[in-house]
Amino acid sequence: MAPVFRKQLLNDIEVDVVIIGAGYTGLWTAYYLSKLNLGLSIVIVEAEHVGFGGSGRNGGWCSAFLPMSPTEMAEQHGRDAMQFIQYEMFATIAEIARVTELERIDCDFHQGGTITSASSSAQISRVKDYVAQWRTAGFDETVIRWESADEIETRLRTRKTYGGMYSPHCAVIHPWKLVQGLARVLEARGIAIYEQSRVVSVKQHSVRTTRARVHARWVVHAVESFASQQRRTKRSIVPLYSLMVATEPISPHIWNEIGWSERETFADGRNMVTYAQRTADNRIAFGGRGAPYHLGSRISPKFDVNEQIHDRLRKTVRETFPALGDVKFTHQWGGPIGAPRDWHAFANVDHRTGLCSGGGYVGDGVALSNLIARTLVHQMVNIESPLTRSLLVNHHSRTWELEPIRWLGINGLLTLTEIADARERRSGAPASRIIAFRDRLLS
Repeated sequence: MAPVFRKQLLNDIEVDVVIIGAGYTGLWTAYYLSKLNLGLSIVIVEAEHVGFGGSGRNGGWCSAFLPMSPTEMAEQHGRDAMQFIQYEMFATIAEIARVTELERIDCDFHQGGTITSASSSAQISRVKDYVAQWRTAGFDETVIRWESADEIETRLRTRKTYGGMYSPHCAVIHPWKLVQGLARVLEARGIAIYEQSRVVSVKQHSVRTTRARVHARWVVHAVESFASQQRRTKRSIVPLYSLMVATEPISPHIWNEIGWSERETFADGRNMVTYAQRTADNRIAFGGRGAPYHLGSRISPKFDVNEQIHDRLRKTVRETFPALGDVKFTHQWGGPIGAPRDWHAFANVDHRTGLCSGGGYVGDGVALSNLIARTLVHQMVNIESPLTRSLLVNHHSRTWELEPIRWLGINGLLTLTEIADARERRSGAPASRIIAFRDRLLS
C-alpha cells in the first residue's frame, strides 16, 4: 500500500506541542494528549511520510516483552519496579486492542500468543533457561511456560521441535495499517501532520525544519533509529538493520499441514534473532537480524535489501516449514531498528526545557511505544500516576563508542552470534562460552 502524501510545513507556526516523527511513538503521544481534551494545539513533523521508519514495516509483533530482561531490570531497578513495568506491558496489549476497536482501526489485530521453538537439542537448555528466568522473577505459568514437542505441534508444525516457550502475551498486527489508521484518527481530530519536513535543529521550545520554524511549549523527540542521524543524539542510539521476507498467500491444504490457526508469533530458539507471523491474508512473514552495521551509523534505502541475508531468510523459512513445497516468495524488505547502548527503553521529560524523548525499543516497539507515549503524556501534563515513577522515566543510557570502535564492536558481536549458531548446528551442544564472551563484550 502506497503512502498518502501530506503537505509540507512551509510557514512558521506556534503551538503547544510539536512532535518530531510520525511513527508509533509520535502518533500514540499525540493520540493520548488529544484524549485529555485540554485544548492543546499539536502538530507532528515528519522527514519522510507517516510510517516511513520501523513503524510501517516491522514484523508485526505486538509483544508484551521488553528489550531488557527481567533479571537485568530487577538488578538495576529492583524486583518491584521490574514486575510493575512488566504487568503494565501485559495490560498494554489489551489497551491497543481497545483503541483499535474503539477507533475502528482495522490492523488485523489478533492475540494468539507467542512461541519460541527449540528446533535443535542445543536450543532446549537455552529456551528452558529463559522460562526459568521468568519463574525466578515471580511470573507463573499463566505468563510464560515450557511446552512439550507434542504441545507445540498442536499449535504449528515445523520440521523439528523439541518443545518450546509459550506465552499468551503477544498479538499480531499489520504494521502499515496500524500506523496509517492512527494518523487518520489524529487528523480527524484536527491534528496536523506535516510530511517531507525534515528537522534540522532542536532547541528549547523550538524546532527548525528545512523550510520553517515551530515554536512550542513541548518538543517531543520520537525518531528512534533516526536519532543516530542527528548531531545532538548521534551516539545515543545505533541503527541495526533487520530484514524480512514474505511468501505469497498460502493455500488451505498447506495450512492444514502446518496448522498455526491461532496466528501465534513464532521464533526459532537460535542465538541470532528470528521472528515470524502468519498474516491475516495467509502469508508467512519471516524476519531476522544478522545484516551488518554500517560505519558511522549510516542509514540508506540501499541497505534495506541484502541479497545474501534475504536468501538466507528464504532458505530458513523453507527448512522450518517443509510443507511449503514450491510456494513463492513475493516480498523482501528491511530497515533499521534503534538500539541504545544498554538495550534500555526510556521516556524522558524535562519540564524546564520542554524537551521530551521516548524510544530505545531494539525492535520491540509495537506495543512498548504505546506505553512510552502514555508515560510521556502523564509526565507532561502532571497526571498523578505510577507510570511517572516507572523505570522508563528519566533513564539515560551511556553513549555508544566512537568510530571505528563502534563498527568493529557491533559487527564483531554479530559474527560471534553467527559462529555460535554454526557451532551448535555442528555439535548439537549449546555454544555457551561463545555467547557468554559476546555478552561480556556488550556489557
